[in-house]
This record gives sequence, structure tokens and C-alpha cells, in this order.
Amino acid sequence: MTTPSENPSGLWIHLPRLAWIFILVLTVASVAIFSVLFQYYTPGRAGTIILIAAGLTFAVLLLVGVVLLHKHYCQIQRNLEQYIQQAEDHARIEEESGEIILSLNKICASQAQEQLRLNKELRTLFLETVRTMVASLEQRDEYTQNHSLRVAGWSAMLARFAGLSEEDIETIERAALLHDIGKLSIPDEILHKPSALTPEEFAVVKEHPDRGEHIVKHIKLLTPTRDVIRHHHERLDGKGYPDGLTDLSQLVNIASIADCFDAMTSDRPYREPMPYSVAKEKMLAVAGQQFDAELTETFFEMIETTGEGYRSIYHVEGIPSPRYIKENEQRLETEHGSAEEPE
Repeated sequence: MTTPSENPSGLWIHLPRLAWIFILVLTVASVAIFSVLFQYYTPGRAGTIILIAAGLTFAVLLLVGVVLLHKHYCQIQRNLEQYIQQAEDHARIEEESGEIILSLNKICASQAQEQLRLNKELRTLFLETVRTMVASLEQRDEYTQNHSLRVAGWSAMLARFAGLSEEDIETIERAALLHDIGKLSIPDEILHKPSALTPEEFAVVKEHPDRGEHIVKHIKLLTPTRDVIRHHHERLDGKGYPDGLTDLSQLVNIASIADCFDAMTSDRPYREPMPYSVAKEKMLAVAGQQFDAELTETFFEMIETTGEGYRSIYHVEGIPSPRYIKENEQRLETEHGSAEEPE
């Protein structure tokens, strides 16, 4: 008997059925013929013999049919076993493939976690390097000690309070830490002068934004900070330096506000620190000309209505009583958790 591979047309399926029809017709015809002969033409004992012969013929034909059916059944059974085996093989392959995929997913997840850990360590190491550079600067001038750290803290805080992205917050924090890095090139006699600077000396000081940008321009990770480092002394009215710009980025505006507030409220060789209320009044008076008006108001709102902001001005003289606002506290929440609750 042909198999499916031997007969792609599928005719083998109909052969057993034709064989059975042939056997059935032959059997019925044989019985009918012998019955007629027995009834009409065969007398006595001869009829019995003929009937027996007919029965034997029927039995032989039935046996042949059973043999053919068995052969067909065996073929079907083999095909079924083959199909079952193929199905089991497919199931086994799918199961093994699933296990391989799960293993690969675990490996990828593990590598991703390791990459995140390494990236975090690199960011931490990089930030420590930046702080070391800042410490080198501030060691030269006791009056600006911790100035960059305070400016960085307020800048990052204001950026978060204003709803900026985590990427921008990280950028402004780094940039604010390095905003005065160009002062490394300023002579000590100018940097430490206990009196007001001459126009010539002030011209040298005004070069520090440009020099600071040149210091970091070859460090790829610091590329986003260059705008703030170069332009943190620019003004909206175009009277700033070094480029006299009027169109300033939001990060530059934030750093400018934080830098000016700390300069006003910190001790200097040529003047005493301003009380909080005086610094606030002076900054609001030039908001819209020197500083972004909305960000300036937002800065003082953040300082006065959040625990984190209020604690950051403990060193400032004449600070007002706090007036915490819960909604403003929530604006300082970070991806790592919320700001510390005020006492």
C-alpha cells in the first residue's frame, strides 16, 4: 500500500474502501448465486456441499478483507505514531527554546543591572572628580569657600521645583559646581584683593566664564554644562558678559539666580553679607531685566515654603519665619524619594 509520501495526491486513502466494496459485492454475489443453485438446480446432498463451499468462499473473502483492513490499520497506526512523535518533538523543541529564551533574558537582565551599577559608579566617580576640581578652586579663596556647593544645591533644587527633567537637574548641578572653574586662571592678587577691584582688574575677572568653558570643552561628559559655565553672568537686558546675550536658556537663568543670591548673602573682602530681606528685595527689583522674573519669584517661594529650601538658608542673616506649604514640598520630590519633612 502506498504512503502519503509515495502518493501525494492522497488516493491511498480510498483504496481500502474500494477493496471492501469489491469484497462485499463479490460475497453477496457468491451467496446469491449459490443460494439460487441450491434452491432451483441442486438436489439433495449436493446442495449442502455447495452451501458449505459458499460459506468457505465467504470466509476466505472475509479473511482477505480483514488482512487488507489490518494492513491499512497498521499503516494508519504508523502514521499516527509518526505524527505523535513529531508533535512531541515540536513540543520538546518549543520547551527547550523557551528555556533558552528565559536563560538569555536572565543573562540580559543581569547584564543590564550590572551596566546600571557601573554607570552609577561612574557618575559618582565623575561627580567626585568635579567636586575635587571645585575644592581646588575654593582653597584659593576663603571667601568663596562652599560657594559653588551652595549654588549647585539651590540650582538643582530650583530646577526640580520648576518641574525640569532629571537630566536637566543633573546637568545644572554639575554646571553650577563648575560655574566659577575659570577663576583658577585669575591671579591671587586680584582674586584675594580686600578692596574693590579697578576696572582693569574687573576686566580680568570677567574673563573667567570664557576661561572656564575652555577648561571643560574637551571633556565630553561636561559638554552640556558649557552653556551655563560661559553665560551665568549674562543678563536678559544684554548688559551681561562675556557675550552680551539677551536670549538665555532656562538652566542659565537658574544658575544666575542662585549665584547672585549666594554672592549677596555671603561675606566678601570689600563688604558685609546682605540680610535675606535686602537680597530678596534687590533681586526682585531687577527681575525681568537681569533675571527671569518668574524663576526669581519661584526661587524665593521655594526657599520660604519648603523644609529643604528653608534649611538651605540657615547661614543667611535675617531669614524670615518659615511658612511651609505641603503642595510645594511635593514639588521637591525626586525619583529616589521625597524631600525631608520639615520639623
